[in-house]
Amino acid sequence: MADTSILGDDVVLTLNLQDDGTIQIKQSDLAKLLPTVDASTGDWLVSGVDSGVRARADTVAISSSTFNWVINGSDTGVTALGAQGTKGNNGDAGVSFAINSVTIGDSASVTNSGTTSDVKLDIVLPKATDGKNGITPSFKIGTVTTGDSASVTDSVDGTTHTLSFVIPRQDLSAYTATDALTKLLTDKVDKSTLTSYYTASQMDTKLSNKADLSMVANIVDKDTVATLSDKVSKLQDQVNSQAQTIVKLQDQANTLSAKLATPTTQESR
Repeated sequence: MADTSILGDDVVLTLNLQDDGTIQIKQSDLAKLLPTVDASTGDWLVSGVDSGVRARADTVAISSSTFNWVINGSDTGVTALGAQGTKGNNGDAGVSFAINSVTIGDSASVTNSGTTSDVKLDIVLPKATDGKNGITPSFKIGTVTTGDSASVTDSVDGTTHTLSFVIPRQDLSAYTATDALTKLLTDKVDKSTLTSYYTASQMDTKLSNKADLSMVANIVDKDTVATLSDKVSKLQDQVNSQAQTIVKLQDQANTLSAKLATPTTQESR
């Protein structure tokens, strides 16, 4: 039976009888009936009111520093340790170990020449067998490049070892700021893209036979020269044609003069 001191006698829900004789209860109606838990106090909340009744069990632990019982995070001051027991009997004496001897024999063995509490070990190591003749390897340097981290790669061909080294790139950030370095590298080309370099005197020699751009700007282009040449040719043809016409007129004038001179001669006779 529910504790009326917790729930109280307040009416929190009135249900209406439906026409078909049933009673409908919505989820929202059930939410009004169900109590909730206060997250801060851990008590039951009934109709939004703290009932003062714990809804959660107490947490119990033992403090690692005081060894007292801790309930809900608070040290109770009550020790969780039991009373100290009676002192036990002394244990057996410890065992000491020492290497007594190490010799060479046909097979390996270990023998205790002492007692169970004072162990002295006599160790026999097997004889070593003759090994094969070794081969002296040779080493040479392969490539040396720069990279993000240092590394060495060994390429083996028979007894020859070729070592290729990768040396980390030097960090220049401590010497030049990033923005300053960007300005210095603007419009610069990599040296590997240049085919040759020239001294100042070589540059002067190469530039001595070069025309200044201001002079080149005043020179007519190829199409303009071709157009002028065509016009000159046509003008020359016209001059030649006029010259031929003048020669014909001159011949006609000479013929006419000859005809005019003939009657005058006859009259004079």
